[in-house]
Amino acid sequence: MSVEFILADEDAAKIISELRREIWSTTYRGIYSDERIDNYDYEEHRQRDLRRIRDDSCRVYLIVSGGEPIGYFYFLTGATVYIQSLYVRLEYQRHGIGKQAFALLKEYCGTHGFDKFTCNCNSHNYPAQEFYRSMGGTVIRRDEGYDDKYDDQITFEFCV
Repeated sequence: MSVEFILADEDAAKIISELRREIWSTTYRGIYSDERIDNYDYEEHRQRDLRRIRDDSCRVYLIVSGGEPIGYFYFLTGATVYIQSLYVRLEYQRHGIGKQAFALLKEYCGTHGFDKFTCNCNSHNYPAQEFYRSMGGTVIRRDEGYDDKYDDQITFEFCV
């Protein structure tokens, strides 16, 4: 599938916030509380995304297919590289878009002298875990057992 990863500008913050609500509903319903999803605060998330877009240590991409926003991807850079979010609308999953995001990130890491990167994944999100393992991820940490499943996380590490 042909997609573009467009470096996000400030106008993209609203689009990313709207995508997040939609994608969370299809990805996390049954993991996150219904209240967390149903009471999603668009403006709060838009402001967070705006801060990320303005932050030089964060690379934020809008994923677009045929002119339509279908997902978003962003990672943090500094002493290490960390995937903060990689989300694609349900109907576009399993079309190689995640692999394209990883290729973009590996190219970034190679250009900037990083030999690995990490990401967290909710430990109840089994399709995401399967994807990260298929991309060569190794579990290096588990933080689980919280009352709220939202907080249960697994950390994956990837070699470039």
